[in-house]
Amino acid sequence: MSHPSSTRGRQVSDDDEVAVDPSRIRVGVGELAVATNGETLTTSGLGSCVAVGLVDRDAGVRGLLHAMLPNEGDARSATARPAKYVDTGIEALIEALRESGASSGRLEARVAGGAEMLDLTDAVGPRNVERAEESLSAAGVPIVASDVGDGVGRTVRLRADGGLVVRAADGFERTL
Repeated sequence: MSHPSSTRGRQVSDDDEVAVDPSRIRVGVGELAVATNGETLTTSGLGSCVAVGLVDRDAGVRGLLHAMLPNEGDARSATARPAKYVDTGIEALIEALRESGASSGRLEARVAGGAEMLDLTDAVGPRNVERAEESLSAAGVPIVASDVGDGVGRTVRLRADGGLVVRAADGFERTL
C-alpha cells in the first residue's frame, strides 16, 4: 500500500510515455509516501532539501519524506502541505506510518541531503539537517545513519529491507 502526500498513485503524467513501475513509488519535492508491500520509495533532486527515511522493520512499513525548508513560516501553508517542511513533514510521516501499522517506538531514521549548494550566510541545507535531528529526537526516533552536508546533490532509494541507498551527483553510491 502506498500513500503519496499529494496525488494518490501519481507516478507519471498522462503525457509521459514511460511505463509505471508498481514496485517503485516516486516521492516529489514537498511530498511523503509510505510503503507496506515491498515497494522502493525514491526521490531525487536533493540539494539543500533533506530526505528522511523512517522504518519499522518488524511491521514491514517504511516511509520517505522530501522536505524543502526547516519549519513552516505560516500555519496555513504547513497545514495545506506539511511535507514541504522538515518539522511538520516528520510529524505527518510518523502519523502516516502509524496508520499503516508501524509502532513509533520501533521507528529508526536515515537522513540524507542538506547540502550547502550556494555560498550563503544562512544556508538552508544545514538548517534542514539540524531541524530533522531536533524533530526526530523530540519524537523519540533514533537516527541510525546519515549522509548529509557537503556541496553535492543526491538521489535516494528506500528499499524494502529498510536500507537507504544514497547516490551523490558525482556518482558515488552507498547504502545507509
